[in-house]
Amino acid sequence: MEIRSSYDVIVVGAGIAGISAAVKAGRSGASVLLVEQYGFVGGMSTAGMVSPFMKHTVNGEVLVRGVFEDIEREMRAQNGMIDNGFYAHAFRSASFKLLSEAGCTMLLHAVIAGVQRNADRIESISILVAGRMVTVAGTVFIDTSGDAQLLFLAGLPWAKGDETSGKLQALTLFFRMGNIDLKKVTDYAVANRQEFFDWMDRSFDLTRIISVAGYFSTVKKAIAEGRLSADVQYIFFTTLPGSGEGSFNTSNILALDGSSSVDLTNAELAGRTQVHQVVTLLKNEVPGFENSYLIETAPQVGVRETRRAVGDYAVTGDDIKRGRKFDDSIARGCYGIDIHGQKDEESRMEHLPEGDYYEIPLRALLVKEAVNVLVAGRCISSTREGHSALRIQPTSSATGEACGALAALAARSNVPVRAVDVRTVQQQILHNITQR
Repeated sequence: MEIRSSYDVIVVGAGIAGISAAVKAGRSGASVLLVEQYGFVGGMSTAGMVSPFMKHTVNGEVLVRGVFEDIEREMRAQNGMIDNGFYAHAFRSASFKLLSEAGCTMLLHAVIAGVQRNADRIESISILVAGRMVTVAGTVFIDTSGDAQLLFLAGLPWAKGDETSGKLQALTLFFRMGNIDLKKVTDYAVANRQEFFDWMDRSFDLTRIISVAGYFSTVKKAIAEGRLSADVQYIFFTTLPGSGEGSFNTSNILALDGSSSVDLTNAELAGRTQVHQVVTLLKNEVPGFENSYLIETAPQVGVRETRRAVGDYAVTGDDIKRGRKFDDSIARGCYGIDIHGQKDEESRMEHLPEGDYYEIPLRALLVKEAVNVLVAGRCISSTREGHSALRIQPTSSATGEACGALAALAARSNVPVRAVDVRTVQQQILHNITQR
């Protein structure tokens, strides 16, 4: 593979938003370079092992289609997805296939190290590859790094954390366990309702994905006896039916910044300590886990929140809660405000009224002070409340696909991204903004 000196569209970060942006731009005829620091694509879906996909359906209507459904379809074809849950290896494989078919160039094991900016335009980026610096020019740039790394290096405006306190959401190291006796687990949950969250569906159809969250007294006792970190609040896992496996969203890592290498290192160490503690606790004290074992921990600690763009419009918590609609809509979502609180901060989970959804405006993808830069996924322009709803994978895919459509149109016409008529963009992504 040879890296060209310039591309129509350069995408930084190969999480689900970056994959969706690159695939859409490639399918639209643009030359695309996708830059990723790992040796594989997928971001939090693979490096973070974040599964299952969160809610994106209202009254039976799927809100996110397009590239997102293509990824799902390919994972199912590989027997790597059941219901809304999936294996990281299937996500990697499905994404590689779509990117290759779209004609995208992937540059893996590569870190963006510098940005060449001329006034309100990014001209090129410098990428560290195998100990040497490579400079690649682009017409339009899309930041889907999760940490707004392109914006940060370019000196473009960004925000981080809570607007008052600066606090960031907690981090979580996902892990998987196998050989769980799910019948025994669910019988215990039914017999001990007080030990679990009220929102749990206790019908427990073991032919489908189930969620189990709680074990309150077990966690409290282990913390009091010094066998479990006091930061762990409960044990939460989802299953893949018929596998005896659980995917655990349980470790709770506080007071660390996911955009700092030092803090991320400390988070990895804290997360793996917590995982060992939780696995030991489950095996020794929780019915159904007697013969279980740890399959794997995620390659990287899961990061919910770092930098986000300051754009032409910031999606707010009020926009989410009121189900606001926009003339320049480019995506829809129905996931509510979800903030995993830091120390001395209450966690929040606020659902939308049943049947309602909100829209995301194109203006939230446009970065202030830049004429050829777009953002999607966790980098999207929003308040902290708004961001906590928009950060999930389906919505990130939809915003990424919109960026890919807009970037290809702008590059093809050689005009600033704001000069492209929003209606032209919407025509490219009707599947994500209109009902069938």
